[in-house]
Amino acid sequence: MIIWYKILPAIAIMGFANKIQAQQDAQFNLYFMNPTFINPGYAGNTQEEMFCASGYNRLELRGFDEAPVSTVINVHGPVNVFGTRGGISVTLQNEMAGFLRAPGLNFGYAYHRALGAGQIGVGISLGFIGSWYANNSWKLPDGGTDPVAPSQENAGVAFDLGTGAYYSDSRWFGGLSFTHLTSPKLGVDNNARYRPALYVMGGFTFFADSAAWTVTPMLTVVSDFTQTSYNIAGNAMYNRKYWVGASYRWGQAIAIMAGLEVFSGLKVAYAYEYATSRLSRFSSGTHELMLSYSFAVKAVRGTQRYKSIRYL
Repeated sequence: MIIWYKILPAIAIMGFANKIQAQQDAQFNLYFMNPTFINPGYAGNTQEEMFCASGYNRLELRGFDEAPVSTVINVHGPVNVFGTRGGISVTLQNEMAGFLRAPGLNFGYAYHRALGAGQIGVGISLGFIGSWYANNSWKLPDGGTDPVAPSQENAGVAFDLGTGAYYSDSRWFGGLSFTHLTSPKLGVDNNARYRPALYVMGGFTFFADSAAWTVTPMLTVVSDFTQTSYNIAGNAMYNRKYWVGASYRWGQAIAIMAGLEVFSGLKVAYAYEYATSRLSRFSSGTHELMLSYSFAVKAVRGTQRYKSIRYL
């Protein structure tokens, strides 16, 4: 009998094998709360001209040893450069699976323009993505070694490029973006690489008669041109503060989600994902947590002077 939870690190290590050519980004269920890290065109798309700092953590396939853990930290907000409205963003991310680590850092800018009843942002992100294999004398379940796996620590860094466009108005929203356009080569002897990935997303908000409830269905398609994932999701929000939702990733997983605004500017959300494949026999599920905080950034302009009426 194969003990699957012991061989998951081997699956991750195989990402460095000569025959492995694709590596797809982690798919967050809560991406819609701040999609800047997959679509730089969203940068600066915030309410009341606020900056937004968000943190995502995805604990995938709990029950497996060395299961994947994905972390994303993003800050973005609106800017006005020489009278041109836009948005900027900074994204830190890290992927861990087995003894593999894939940290990344990206800086983004989006140009904003009014379009119809809403606004469109067209952006670009530049940065670096790395890989680090921390050899830990890992053994195969039968006690042997894998000749493909490196016998010592190995690290590398590659240039990463992304672009995207995002449109939104009072009801509609949608985006089209590409990540890893430079096909960064990583791993031992650059044998593994990220393929460019295409993201297409969209949704529509329905307002109830009372105006206190809104319902938003969403569709997302992700493809690295070797495999394609379809995700159907939706949420119901009450009083713009509390919401619940669900999603289904075709042939892969279902998820339930919930979130709330704790107080002005601070939001928290959680998602539980259950695999619909045979992996469910060995895993208790996947957990996601998201925290975000919105804040104002005020620039000090010109020389600041103070005069007291005592000296006038």
